[in-house]
Amino acid sequence: MSSTGSGSLLRLLEGYRYVSLTTFRKRSGRPVATPLWFALAGERAYVLTGLHSGKARRIRAGSRILLTPSDWRGRPLEATSVEAAARPLEGREEERAGEALGRKYGWQYRLFNLVQQLPREPAEHVFLELRPARGRAR
Repeated sequence: MSSTGSGSLLRLLEGYRYVSLTTFRKRSGRPVATPLWFALAGERAYVLTGLHSGKARRIRAGSRILLTPSDWRGRPLEATSVEAAARPLEGREEERAGEALGRKYGWQYRLFNLVQQLPREPAEHVFLELRPARGRAR
């Protein structure tokens, strides 16, 4: 699988429903891929994940990620990946990410949010901003 430069994030992901987000373990550097919903907004992509998930912990430890269009199981749909950087969003920044995901996934995203609010211990989530890695083409 080849990796493309920073300017191709939007071109690579446009028109796809899922992205395989690959993070890297801190100690071993071993890649860990996870399929996710994503939404594009401007030069950025946004995803939502559990606050205490492995991918969120790995991103807090190091922002380097690879993105590959995939099916819902994470199987690549393209032979190309793009290197990117991820960061957790806070406060008002989350609104833009939530709106972008809502526009793309419509009733499915609204249903997801409704289920998350059911009376039980609510799951904590974090929005992640994915942006092209500048000067890191491989």
